[in-house]
Amino acid sequence: MLCACGTGDKIEKKAGGYVGVSKKDARYLALSTGETYIPVGMNICFPRFLTEQEAVFADYEKKFAELSKNGGNYCRIWLSHPFFQIEDAKEGEFNPQKVARVDRLFDLADKYGIRMKLCFENFTKLEDLKPMFTFSSAPPFDKRLYMKKNGGSFGGIEEFFATEKGKQVYLKQAKFFADRYGNRTCVFAWEVWNELNCVSVKDKKILSDWNADMYARLKKMFPNHMVVLSMGSYVYSNTRKAYADFYSTGASDITQVHQYLDEGHASKAFPICVAPTDEMCAEAVEKMLELTPEKPVLLAEVGATEPNHVGGPSRFYAKDVSGILLYDQTFAPFFAGAAGNGMSWHWEYYVQKNNLWYVFGRFSRAIASVDPVAEEFKPKFFETKNMRVYVLEGKKTILAYCRDKNNSWRTELLEGVPAVQLKGESANFSKFAPSAKRANVYLPYSDSSTDIKADGGKISLPDFMRCAVVRIEK
Repeated sequence: MLCACGTGDKIEKKAGGYVGVSKKDARYLALSTGETYIPVGMNICFPRFLTEQEAVFADYEKKFAELSKNGGNYCRIWLSHPFFQIEDAKEGEFNPQKVARVDRLFDLADKYGIRMKLCFENFTKLEDLKPMFTFSSAPPFDKRLYMKKNGGSFGGIEEFFATEKGKQVYLKQAKFFADRYGNRTCVFAWEVWNELNCVSVKDKKILSDWNADMYARLKKMFPNHMVVLSMGSYVYSNTRKAYADFYSTGASDITQVHQYLDEGHASKAFPICVAPTDEMCAEAVEKMLELTPEKPVLLAEVGATEPNHVGGPSRFYAKDVSGILLYDQTFAPFFAGAAGNGMSWHWEYYVQKNNLWYVFGRFSRAIASVDPVAEEFKPKFFETKNMRVYVLEGKKTILAYCRDKNNSWRTELLEGVPAVQLKGESANFSKFAPSAKRANVYLPYSDSSTDIKADGGKISLPDFMRCAVVRIEK
């Protein structure tokens, strides 16, 4: 099983095989070489604060090296960000200097064994918009060179999506990438659009039909690679309906969901937005598994924002030097049935700033040597007085994420109540492994493990802080 492409000084120089849906278990991923593939990583979509070319690539190298050193093998990149956008001056013309930057990014990914999910576009309107983000290198959410007043072909966003002319403009750039990178194994997938349902087209069926059409055409362009859909944060009734509508077409090789801790309006309709992070992540994954039970699911963006996404990243990040949010974002989705870890969004504001790269290493150690395809894992759940227990029930192995109920982002980061060790806790896995005699418990926060007795699946856990991972061989 390929869980990580490189650790420490042993860096795999080139990722072997293409990533695709496992032919043995369609809820997980595999390489064309036959190995199961578990994506471990996060969004590193664009440079937020840097603009000078060498500074940007030095920063990307630092990030890729840290990710690889800690067992990571995956990231997401926006090709539509101005630093990488090859179509930057005139519709249909590609800047060779920007192409050289993308080439360099591919080579850097190869060097560190990082597979990239590459997002083609992100704009939401064809009219002049104020920047959505406040940082210095913020990506625009308009596309001014497509507007007629600027020499482009389109009078509005509906014309772009509803006409063959618009589709051909989109596909011309895609074909350029297909011709240039179609045989590169460091591609995880091509993402059709960032949060497509958020594009300002009133009739969302136009967008859903457009995605289905583009998916079919892109699959022919990229026979070696997956093509995937991206949708907005999983809040509000209309957004949840859009997920059901868009994914019902089948036009995505995997099912992706975005979700954020948000103390704003969404929490009134969906309290899950302010629930403990493990519950928030697990709910998003569980809903996607209900929508598409025969496809891999990824929590592809997860993080914490200021209320209603106004004001940027959460104020809690500055306090969260121990990675309380990141541990649950990383671990809980996989143990709820996702094909990989939860992919944090705030790479610079949070992970890099607080030097939390080691959390990915601890996730990799927690699942080391586990093959979810061979195990045919089925997600289960139970609770004790003090724990929420997310269980992956396999043919030979039981893997469980045990989360202390007594602490969360609210108690620790909002109320300032420090976590204390959970002592004397027990759990009963007898219905999953009635003949088990031994178990292993890994403690992510202390990065330590211990073997313990399992009396027919009944175990007494060692004292632990916040969470523990239990592994039982049947």
